[in-house]
Amino acid sequence: MKFASLETAGGFTVRVAKASDVQNLLALYFSVYQGHYPLPLGTDAEFMSQLIGDADSLWLVAVDQTKNIIVGSAVCQVDAFFKIGRIEGVVVHPDDRRRGIAKVLVQLLSETLLDKSAMVHSLYATTRTHSVGPQLAFLRNGFVPLGLFPNAHRLERHETITLMAKHDPKVLAARKPVAEIPEALGPILKILNQLTPSQNPPPKLLTTTRPKASGEALNFEIILAPEFVLRKFKETFTDPYDLFFPFHEPNLLLSAKNGEVDIYGHLSKKDGYCALIAATEPFHAMAGRLRPLMQELKDFGVSYIEILTTMENVLSLEALLDLNFLPSAVYPAMLNDKKHYLDFVLMTRTMEPLNFRGIQIEKSFKPYVDQYVNLWKKMHLEVLGIFADKNSSS
Repeated sequence: MKFASLETAGGFTVRVAKASDVQNLLALYFSVYQGHYPLPLGTDAEFMSQLIGDADSLWLVAVDQTKNIIVGSAVCQVDAFFKIGRIEGVVVHPDDRRRGIAKVLVQLLSETLLDKSAMVHSLYATTRTHSVGPQLAFLRNGFVPLGLFPNAHRLERHETITLMAKHDPKVLAARKPVAEIPEALGPILKILNQLTPSQNPPPKLLTTTRPKASGEALNFEIILAPEFVLRKFKETFTDPYDLFFPFHEPNLLLSAKNGEVDIYGHLSKKDGYCALIAATEPFHAMAGRLRPLMQELKDFGVSYIEILTTMENVLSLEALLDLNFLPSAVYPAMLNDKKHYLDFVLMTRTMEPLNFRGIQIEKSFKPYVDQYVNLWKKMHLEVLGIFADKNSSS
């Protein structure tokens, strides 16, 4: 991917990363995360070399002009088929913060991929909440808050992660109208539409009802085998629209013992993060039958689960709500169905106690925290059955 080196007024030069930079990049990520970084792009030399050479990726580094050392790094991977990009791995050496390095790296990636080349319809990023600095680097470049993921990754401890995106305005204008959604999604969609106004009428809010189970509870075998699972996944799903979950490849197979359904996911054993990517049956077909699976995944070491589904998929959303999944983020105009751009919602479930203590967020994320906490309280605290003893005199 083409990018011309640029000298900045801040005393650093931005250029494309080279394979010879890998050892210096490993040292940079270690200086920031002290060995707790969960992603291979900052810990796996072989993976980093492959990513630097990937034609659908752009890895930029900031080099101090005086010391001639790498002081900042940011990567963008592009899904060329779906025209979506993910900016990740944005780090600045602790001694070089407050130089605007992160903001410049994000700006140049955004301009190169979204504004100038139109290689993507949207760019997204997730950021930590240990400080507001990483969030501001994106917000100051026009990224819009979309939500947050409680307890999503375990670094030194379980951390809440934010989600932001930046779109081509023409794409946002072509969002497909959604007729109706479960009422639990009303608050988060209202927050999003205040930040990114929609020309479409608001959807009707449906009273949430518990889906009726279609059969006995399902029990699963859990198979963590990256090569086998990926091969079987590609044999099972041949239409790319059936497996839309950008930048996630399955390494986990949840196979029902009765052979009824297979669910494919990606699991990071290092921090317990799990994304369920695709299934051979829709989730609404398994409504009321997956509760044992949640315990099986927790026993397997999963601490957080994430599922991506279209906003208009009411039945599956109700099935997930019944499993104690909550809407954490909404990604507007995420997928082009050849006529419109579909809104997606990220449904999440944390297996850990909910704890927002100590997080630092920019004020535009606060409504997302509030709506999540309100839903969590309704789901977990307002379901108590209180009965009077008929024989009691009081």
